[in-house]
Amino acid sequence: MRNTPDRDHLPLARALADRLRADGIPEHIASLFHRVPRHEFLPDVVWGDGRTRYDRAEDPDAWLRAAYSDQALTTQRDDGREGGMGLPTSSSSAPTIMARMLAAARIEPAHSVLEIGTGTGFNAALLCELVGDERVATMEIDPAVSDTARSALHAAGYAPETVNADAEHARLSGAPAFHRVIATCQVADIPPGWLAQLHPRGLLVTPWAPTPGAPSGVLAVLEKRGDTLAEGRFEGGLAFMWARGQRTSGGRVPDADAVPDRTTRAEGDPRYLLDGESGLLLALLVPDWTFGMRMERGADEPHMWVRSTRCGSWARLHPDGRVEQGGGSRRLVDEFEEALTRWRGQGEPGLAEFGLTVDDGQGSRSVWLREPEAVLWTARRPGLPEHPDRSGRPDRPDRLARSGRSDRSGEPR
Repeated sequence: MRNTPDRDHLPLARALADRLRADGIPEHIASLFHRVPRHEFLPDVVWGDGRTRYDRAEDPDAWLRAAYSDQALTTQRDDGREGGMGLPTSSSSAPTIMARMLAAARIEPAHSVLEIGTGTGFNAALLCELVGDERVATMEIDPAVSDTARSALHAAGYAPETVNADAEHARLSGAPAFHRVIATCQVADIPPGWLAQLHPRGLLVTPWAPTPGAPSGVLAVLEKRGDTLAEGRFEGGLAFMWARGQRTSGGRVPDADAVPDRTTRAEGDPRYLLDGESGLLLALLVPDWTFGMRMERGADEPHMWVRSTRCGSWARLHPDGRVEQGGGSRRLVDEFEEALTRWRGQGEPGLAEFGLTVDDGQGSRSVWLREPEAVLWTARRPGLPEHPDRSGRPDRPDRLARSGRSDRSGEPR
């Protein structure tokens, strides 16, 4: 805690730190949330869970309590434009999530850290407490957000290098390699510059999902091995705002009146196949698809649509049990059901048994189960041709049946 003349927040900050300790967050990280005043990095109006609006002028006590609650607080909507739909575009992440990511990064006092996505500047302040201002750099794509964060950091007594730039494409000129790169936005395609700015054996910690625009993802903790390779396991699920260049997967939503090639009927509501953790699991097991919801005229409930991102195949899952598939050679719902059957046969492994390999030299990313050699599927960076994977086998979406248990932890050192 550096410049904090207002002490009214201290009991709330102490209670937040205690909650993090109770959740198993290491002491040296939990204590940061007591020392660094989160409210000094928030605007006067924020939105919390359920889009609850907190206005400092209208109810300063509720606003301050929200600042020290364990919830994400939206700090910008519609990229700062007036008259939009109110879509969240910048936020202060939930303290539990921030603490999880800092713990996963295993930051040591001598480390240098690059943060991707400055946001409010609060996380950058936490990093400054861990390693010192001179060892922290943070990049933010939005100029207004960057300026506000820089001012908040300065007012609170912190002075990391704060850069307004698109971190998906820009690199810090003349900067040495960093020991840790921590992203506070979700990506599917990890930009090459992130690994290029990372020390050998350094860690990249980022929210990741297989398909751009997906509603949830996993926390990937990847160790850099060699010049262009990074590899590691997932450490649980989470949901972050997407990097602005990867908000959507592209392509069209399937037409509501498209005629299916095949219609079947499921027992119960087939939409649950894509609900919550099941949808995230399927995204790890089956590549190259995206999904959403649509309300048909006259319907009481929306149906879910699924679309392949590599061909025209699509599916619709209706609340009355109908499953319609068409548009191309893939039968996406059949692929899901087959993948889940194989997953059950493997003992229903959890998210922590899956991992990711990113090979910038080949422009590829591979999801694997239990060990890096047991690749489930490999995808190429958009715009690059298909190629054999690292084992010499062609890219293929299904090697789950060959993935056995291994003593290799795959954990970064």
